[in-house]
Parts: sequence; C-alpha cells; structure tokens
Amino acid sequence: MSTILCVEDEPQIRADLAEELADAGYEVLEASNGAEGIRMIVERKPDLVISDISMPGMSGYELLTELRRDHPGLAEMPFLFLSAFNERETVIEGIRLGADDFLTKPIDYEMLLTKVEAELRQASRIVREKDLERTELYNALTRGGLENDIEFRWPAMEPRKIILVGRSDKGMWQVQRFLEDLGHEVRVFTSGRAYLQRAGFEELDADITLLWLHSDDMQAPMFNQFRGTRHGITVLVIPPEMGIPAGKLKIKNMDDSCMLPMEEADFYEKLETWLEMAAQKADERAEQQAAELQAAEA
Repeated sequence: MSTILCVEDEPQIRADLAEELADAGYEVLEASNGAEGIRMIVERKPDLVISDISMPGMSGYELLTELRRDHPGLAEMPFLFLSAFNERETVIEGIRLGADDFLTKPIDYEMLLTKVEAELRQASRIVREKDLERTELYNALTRGGLENDIEFRWPAMEPRKIILVGRSDKGMWQVQRFLEDLGHEVRVFTSGRAYLQRAGFEELDADITLLWLHSDDMQAPMFNQFRGTRHGITVLVIPPEMGIPAGKLKIKNMDDSCMLPMEEADFYEKLETWLEMAAQKADERAEQQAAELQAAEA
C-alpha cells in the first residue's frame, strides 16, 4: 500500500482529500502546514506528497524548496501542488522548483486519483530501473567469479568527495554505484537549481564534480555559470543521445569531459586522471594562499 502525505491548512479540504485517497486504497498522512509537512516527509518518507501552495508560515513553494535543497536523498519523491490559481506563472514557478504536476481547486477528485496513480507508477518504474542497474553493475563487477571483491578487480582508491549533478537516468545511477563501491563519498543532485542553492556552502566542495549536460530542470552552461568558484575540478558528462564526441563541446570552466556509456576500465582510468588533476589543483591553491599570506605579512 502506497503512503501519501496531504499538506493543507484548510481542515475541510484536507479531510476531503484524505477521505478520497483512503477510499482509493492509499495510506494517508496529514499535515496542517509546511513545517509539519517537511518533518513528516523526513520521518515517514511517504511515496507521494500533495501540498497546497498558499499556507501561513511555510508555503508550499518553501516546503518543496527545502525538501529538494536539504534532502537530496528524497529527490525522487513525487510532489503534486494544489492551487486555487491556474495562472501560467504559478505553474512555471512550481515546475522550476521541482514539482511533478499541478491540481487546481476546486479539486476534481477523478483527475486527482488519475494523476496520483500515474506519478506512483512512474516512481515505481524508477525504483525498478535502479534495482536492475544495481544488479547489472554487480554482475559486471563480478564477472569471472570475483564475487563481492571490487578491490581485487579495481585497485583501492583513497576516498574522495565527488558530486554528481545531472538528469536522473540509468547512466547517472550506474556512475553513482560504481563510485560508492570504490569507497568514494558521493552526493547526487538531479536538480541544477537545488545544487545552486547549496553550492555556496563549504560542505559542498568536492574533489570532483561531474556535471551532466542536462539536469532535470537546467542545462549545464546555465547552472555552471552561477555556481561560483569551486576548489576541485569539474568534468562535463555528455549523454550518448547528443552524439557529440568528448572534447568537441566546450563549456567555460570545465577541466575535462567524457561521454557515457563508457567501459568500466576506461572510466576507472579516467577517474584516476581526474583525481590527480584535483590533487594538483589543491596543491596549486595551497601554494597561492601561502604566497598571498607571505605577501600580506611582508
């Protein structure tokens, strides 16, 4: 049974929503405001969220922004907005923030149940694809009977911080699994906007940032322009459907580029090169800071 969270400040509308969804066979959670909603999302991890936009305190926009910004592990959770407005700007803003769909008030409950079913089906498909990718990666890494022995197949690496920013697809999750199995600390953003909102914090610095040509809501040239100066290196990842060889597509401030899919051995070799580049850049930065300090003291 799927669990759905309804975030709505008007008690009667919230009760009607909960009743319709419960009658359709869903387990329903209720929150009367955005702050209560974000707490329940983190604690209960529902399969889908339906939220009003205009609420006192924390609005639906603010709720979705905090969810996508501070809880990237819940980035795939379907999110539907309820709104008394059907204006183009309202819809565009919600989509920019990462909403999956809209429903207008008064609520058409037949349409509501149709959209809920569609979003849950899509979310289930994504989960199945990730499970399949995990199995495929496991099988690829254990060919020849090397079961559960990635250190034997691939020499151990010193753990590094790596950020992936790009569209949620098979290639993205395969790269994540591979890097995590090698022992690296990986953080994933499928929303370029969410990445930008966090990019100013020191904790987001990474040795390598793999920047896909597209995220779920922005293109690499756009969010790379606004993300500021990072301490590590940045690699542009080109999806196969673009048909552009690595090295042919130039975007400012990129240290390297690669095209997926890529053989594991080739990716591992690339990764070694990128880590060497990141270490060299860190050394150069340290030397520059030392020189600046020495000049300031002189």
